Amino acid sequence: MDPMLTLETITVAGLRDILANMPDEAVVVVARDGAGGDDCSPLADVEEAWYFPLTGESAPIGRDSDGNVHEPGSRDLYAVMLRPADRR
Repeated sequence: MDPMLTLETITVAGLRDILANMPDEAVVVVARDGAGGDDCSPLADVEEAWYFPLTGESAPIGRDSDGNVHEPGSRDLYAVMLRPADRR
């Protein structure tokens, strides 16, 4: 994996550390990377996926809805996707 693709990112271990002292009842909100940068939405789903940093797209681990299985390339990142509740 190219280390340049993971600069300024948070790993699962890092997220655990960050959340360790947060109150259990706090809501997780996902801030979108929109044009204005102001869009936010509560976290609705967490899933493992292949993330393609060059395009910003992802593919599920295992079979997708069409029955296809993604074969990861050298620049594909194994990731945990945080999906927002409000998908406009």
